Amino acid sequence: MKEDVVLIHGYRGSPAGLAEIGKVLESAGHRVFIPSIPPFADSDPLKEYTRDSYADFISAYIDENQIKNPVLIGHSMGSLIAAATAEKYPEKLSEKLVFLAPISTKPPRPIAILNPLATAFPRSVVDVTTTAFNMVPNGLKTAKKTMRLTREASKQFVSKKDVNLAGIFSINHSISSFNFNKNALFLAGAKDHLISRKRTEALARELGQKTAFIPGTGHLLNYEKPKETAKEIIKFLESDII
Repeated sequence: MKEDVVLIHGYRGSPAGLAEIGKVLESAGHRVFIPSIPPFADSDPLKEYTRDSYADFISAYIDENQIKNPVLIGHSMGSLIAAATAEKYPEKLSEKLVFLAPISTKPPRPIAILNPLATAFPRSVVDVTTTAFNMVPNGLKTAKKTMRLTREASKQFVSKKDVNLAGIFSINHSISSFNFNKNALFLAGAKDHLISRKRTEALARELGQKTAFIPGTGHLLNYEKPKETAKEIIKFLESDII
């Protein structure tokens, strides 16, 4: 029987952004779960937006849904949440992790400064600016889909305060902030503007982990090329790594 999978969306993301990947994984025989991650509206706000609180949230979700030793697959900030959970609750998880567009290093200083201030600007401005920066052009249809999903997600955050606190968490950590004893795949867009391929390769090499890159995609590889992304995930899950 194939392993269960929990897909964890990132900052300013939503479950809908990982739905296409989830469908491919389901067709390959995996049970797929996609929780709404705070501050997305389908989930209760966290009292604190910290590594421990996010790990506790995922642990509780696993228990509530009676999921047995799932593979955590986290996109962007979700990669931090996956790493935090693997550090705190390793016994509840599979021996494999997948980091999509992983936060392999803390964001560049200009982004780190602006990120917590994003809630001071009109939502539409933030949506367009961040999506345009993180996306690689893959045709008008894909661009429209990506922008639509981004806008739909941003309408469903519980409050500006919670968005701000989640943003602060996302810029204050990188994958190297966590000690996780798992086999991980660092799967990123080959043209990621937020976290460079070079930095992702360097951290994966330092940690003795695998890497794979989706050509012609940026930080939003889950929106731009979900099928290709899912195929790389399946290849890793079906590998002989123990």
